[in-house]
Amino acid sequence: MPEKPEEKLLILQLSEDSRKISRILSNEISIRILKLLDRKSMSASDIADELGVRLNTLKYNLDSLLEVELIRVRQVKWSRKGREIKVYETVGKTIILLSGKKNSDMSLILTLLRHYNLKSPEKKDTSEISGLCCEHGI
Repeated sequence: MPEKPEEKLLILQLSEDSRKISRILSNEISIRILKLLDRKSMSASDIADELGVRLNTLKYNLDSLLEVELIRVRQVKWSRKGREIKVYETVGKTIILLSGKKNSDMSLILTLLRHYNLKSPEKKDTSEISGLCCEHGI
């Protein structure tokens, strides 16, 4: 079965569906996991050691991040004792939350994002996008 193409941009209207991602992203451990995995792929035990958290706490957060597809299992290795070891990595998604009160024009949002990305793909500051969105009433 062919693998579905990975979505790099996730645009969410504020709703019950977006609450789950918002809740996960408001969790400090989840954010620390994402930052760590953004630097390099790691196993759960390596992440737990690096962050100084218990493995069961970490596993809960990893499962939540996997469920909303913010991370993925990069590979599965086997320990000397024959145990499965999953190595995790981030998927590099950009997430945009939109107010549920407005019916925003998605094509305008995508055009603004493409314009911004083509102009300066290495730039991490989003103030220009915010300015463009306000200018266009988004």
